[in-house]
This record gives sequence, structure tokens and C-alpha cells, in this order.
Amino acid sequence: MKIRVERDTLLPMLASMVSVADRRPIQPILSHLLVKAEGESLSCVATDLEVQLYSHVAAQVEQAGACAIPARKLYDICRSLAEGSQIDISRDKERIALRCGSARFHLQSLPAEQFPESGADDALFSGQCSGTALREALSVAATAMAQNDARFFLNGVLLEVAEQELRCIATDGHRLARMTLPFAHAEELPTYQGIMPRKAVLELSRLLGEEDVELRFGHNAIVLANDTLQFRCKLIDARYPDYRRVIPLGHPERAQLDRQSLKQALTQINVLSSDKNPACVLNFRTETLGLRSRNEEQEEAEVEIPVQYSGAGLEIAFNSHYLADSTQIFADPEIAVQLKDNSSSVLFTPLEGDNPLYIVMPIRL
Repeated sequence: MKIRVERDTLLPMLASMVSVADRRPIQPILSHLLVKAEGESLSCVATDLEVQLYSHVAAQVEQAGACAIPARKLYDICRSLAEGSQIDISRDKERIALRCGSARFHLQSLPAEQFPESGADDALFSGQCSGTALREALSVAATAMAQNDARFFLNGVLLEVAEQELRCIATDGHRLARMTLPFAHAEELPTYQGIMPRKAVLELSRLLGEEDVELRFGHNAIVLANDTLQFRCKLIDARYPDYRRVIPLGHPERAQLDRQSLKQALTQINVLSSDKNPACVLNFRTETLGLRSRNEEQEEAEVEIPVQYSGAGLEIAFNSHYLADSTQIFADPEIAVQLKDNSSSVLFTPLEGDNPLYIVMPIRL
């Protein structure tokens, strides 16, 4: 293998690869990238056996070949080189040589045959959607995604396809977030559901750009592809709980408030909130919303903000961090809050419609 590649072309691809490659691998090969040189391109594959990322860049290929190169070392070397430089990569038996100007590096490599690429795609159907819209929907859902929960199916995002829509849903048992986006596909099929694991969600939120992407849904995996990369992840083998059962219906009271005012008020009262129990008490009145917090030293913080609310007075407590997340989910300057009583969940939505949707359960003080 002998190639020449632009450093500024190679570096962005390697940056996306190193987070997929396993830093503490159960197999040494999983900390490597599979590097292939053929035709007029250099391609790389990274995997941790659950997530796999493939990408390619243009290169001058003098001699085709393939091998596995340590991912982090290759990235760090490339990052240390001068902008606009060219890198010559060659392989001699089990060693890889990198040359750039007066710099020389020699790395050990592993045979390409040892690299565990994923098997054939078992796609049931495919369709297209906006990369920007998908990134936003995954980011919204990830707000409520569990982390290291014993109910492992909560440590991910449910992707649900029905008709011409793709819904991203996540819950940690205390709150739920959902966002829907258009998803154009030709097949007529019943509702599809697949649970994307946490690492895949976080990687995709970072990788997705503005261009449209193709999604292929299978029994055991989901594949996302565009002109420059292919991302594949195994699905969590479990059945997701019926999230529709926790979406409140018929909440009689509705409040309308300024999102930035709520965000600022929560920042202020969180200064004196409890570290062990970060509770915030909301007191809904006709024209004002009062926020109150208290810590273990009996120190208190109180803030009032304007609100449009015509219901009976209501006092209800929430985890203040969950409330703060609500201000990040919505982009509109104002949000709607639907309430029932101090023991029922609260629904956050835009003023019009319910996309995105965010539900928070109250806490008892």
C-alpha cells in the first residue's frame, strides 16, 4: 500500500472515526481503523461491534492495499502536522510509514483480515429525510434518554416509522421527549419500531450535517448513508414500553410563558437548590409564575416571571434540571404548559401543535 493524501482532507474523517473506535477494547483490533487504498480514494472503517462508521476521501493511490492502523495514534499524528500539508502513507510488511515534510512516523499495523466488519444489511425498507431535521430530533429525544439504567431499553432512543413520519422518542422514567419529522418512503407497512443505543444516538447527533440522508431499517440494525459516509448500528434487542400511555390528555389548565424568562429564572434559583434533591416549586397564579428552591442549609431562592394563566392557583414541584432542559428543547420564544394538578405530569409544547413534546413528572417534597 502506497498513497498520498491531503492532511486537511484526512483529518476531519479521522476525527469522526476516533470516537467510534473502542478505547478500551475487548479485542485489540477494535482500537484500530481499517484503512483501504484503491482506485482514487482512501477509505476508513471504525467499529466497536455495536456501531460501525465507514467514510472515504480522495487520495493519490500508487499501490492499492489494506491494513488496520491504531486509530488514536493516526489521528494525533495527522492533527500535529501543518495545515495544507500532504501525507505519504506506505506499508512495509507489518509496519506503516507516514511522511510529511521532515517528519517521519512508523506504526505497527494489523492484517486487514482480522478487522470485524459488519455483515450484510437486512433492510426491511428505506427512505430519506433531512439530516438537519434528524439531528435536531435525536438531540431533543436524547434530552430524556436514560444513562446506565438497569432497564437497558431506556438507554437509547426509540425510532418509530408510521406512514410518512419518523418519530424519535426517549424516556428515563421521570420525563419523556418526542419529536417528529417527515420521512419519505415508498413501502406500505405497519408501524416499525427500533431502539437505537445511546452511543449511536450521540455519534449521529455529531455526524449529521445539512444534506439529506438515506435510512435503511432492518430487524437488527439501522443504516444511515449519504455521499461521504455510512453509519450502521445494532438495535437494542428489547420491546419499548408504550410511550403513548404517559402522554397526558385533557389537562384543563394551560399557561403561556416566555422561554428565556423561564431559563433565566431557573438559572437564578438553581444557585441555592439542593445538590441531592434539586427541587423547584412552581406556583402558578393569574399573571405570575413563582419559582422557589431550598437547600440543606435552609437557604432559599425565589423568583417571579410573567405568565398568561387563567386557571385556579396551582403549586407543583419538579426536578429543576428537568425544567431547565425544557428551555433547550424548544426554539420558539414562547412555550405552552398544560397542567392538571400537583400530582400529575406536565406537558410542554410549542404554542401551536405538539412537535416537539416534553413531559415531566412532578416530585413530592
